[in-house]
Amino acid sequence: MSNPVVKERIIQMANEVAAELGYMIYNAAVLVKGENSKVVVKLDHIKGISLNDCEAFSKMFSTRLDDAHMLPNYALEVSSPGIKRQLRNAEEYARFKGSPAKIIYTGEDGQLAVKGYIGHVGDSELVLETGGGEMRIEFGKIKSANIELDVK
Repeated sequence: MSNPVVKERIIQMANEVAAELGYMIYNAAVLVKGENSKVVVKLDHIKGISLNDCEAFSKMFSTRLDDAHMLPNYALEVSSPGIKRQLRNAEEYARFKGSPAKIIYTGEDGQLAVKGYIGHVGDSELVLETGGGEMRIEFGKIKSANIELDVK
């Protein structure tokens, strides 16, 4: 089952089920080890994801997987991106405007980390409101960014 077409079809199926239920797929992967496979899906929604959301998706998706007979044995793991979710693009920065974040970026002195609140999000940069004022960070210089519980 290392066939990439089958993996792609399973991820497409996950996206279809998520769309039917009103969710988005944050991340999905199919991991194969021998005859056993693991399907990992992280759901997202503008209002967040609850345990009930994960359960509803899991039931519908596993039924479709079983009916398709693509994986003989599999474990299905469904979750949300979590409280300290990674921010991956301008759309996600804009969605979480006002939220506390930790950003690791490349500066003049090498790799730096800064915490603050996500401010204005433009086409090529964002503004991070820190205790020392506003900081502009170009998207191309960001190595990683995560929502933080506390920016102190």
